Amino acid sequence: MKKVAFILNPISGTGRKKVILDYIKEESSFYPDYQIEFYSTKCVGDASVAARDFVENGYDIIVAIGGDGTVNEVAEGLIGSNAQLGIIPVGSGNGLARHLSIPLNYQRAVDAIFNGRPQFIDAGKINGKVFFCTAGIGFDAVVGEKFNNSGSRGLMTYVEFCTKEYVKYRPEKYMIAMNGSRFETKAFLITFANSSQWGNNAFIAPDANISDGMMDIVVWKEAPRATMPLLTAELFLKTLKYSQFVDTYRCKELLIIREKEGLVQFDGESVMMGNELSLSVLHKAVQVIVPKDWRPLPQIIDMLPQYLKDMVPQQWKEFVPKLKDMVK
Repeated sequence: MKKVAFILNPISGTGRKKVILDYIKEESSFYPDYQIEFYSTKCVGDASVAARDFVENGYDIIVAIGGDGTVNEVAEGLIGSNAQLGIIPVGSGNGLARHLSIPLNYQRAVDAIFNGRPQFIDAGKINGKVFFCTAGIGFDAVVGEKFNNSGSRGLMTYVEFCTKEYVKYRPEKYMIAMNGSRFETKAFLITFANSSQWGNNAFIAPDANISDGMMDIVVWKEAPRATMPLLTAELFLKTLKYSQFVDTYRCKELLIIREKEGLVQFDGESVMMGNELSLSVLHKAVQVIVPKDWRPLPQIIDMLPQYLKDMVPQQWKEFVPKLKDMVK
């Protein structure tokens, strides 16, 4: 018998938690060989502790119900174990789930837990703290802190904070050492990309491979303010890498020295760190359960930003979960 634990963050993302839990209980009745347990987190860091406890008690699959921050905590608790990570994405950006083609529709995400396949993914580590999707310094770390402390979620809230902070933020100077070379640059932001996107299909590193033992380093350099609308559009078109204001590197280890301590964003959660940052890659850190196959039409719908999904007629929303049976 397989033992599966579902760890829920009650405050992340959208408010569909009770519906999702009821669906999991109903769906699990069709899998008598699975023992199901539920746990609701109580504070920051609780998901990691709970995940480690479940691993020690012989659970085979630990599922994170939440956004990238919840996934980060649960996955951290699984490093070095044989337990597999499941993801039911209900966050604001869901960058890791999108990269791994895990459905944003909760019914199909639950189906993947019971019928998917395991895939090893890497993790990044900066000064001892791990991430699985992206980490970063500069503008995105500042916006991330404002967003997380706002009490409001969703893409439009994030865009609002980006707009407000952009007019105030000033690029910083960095010394970067990697691959045997050292250079200085003035950057708007620097992203350490294990996966291809921040979330909401904003592709900061479209060529990133989450399982190759390498980290994509994206240096978004100082650019004229008038270029920001174009650069933002290129994020969603997967063409940012061609911009003259963006440089991309790949490495296994990296050292960054900045002028002063500041925020570092880890999978959407920003924390204060010193001026010296040391990055390394943990190859094949965790096994994640992903769908066995790719179903084009539902996947395309899943990739739409939430504000576009909200514009879809209710009849369409009710019909979308049924598409999985139509395109098998």
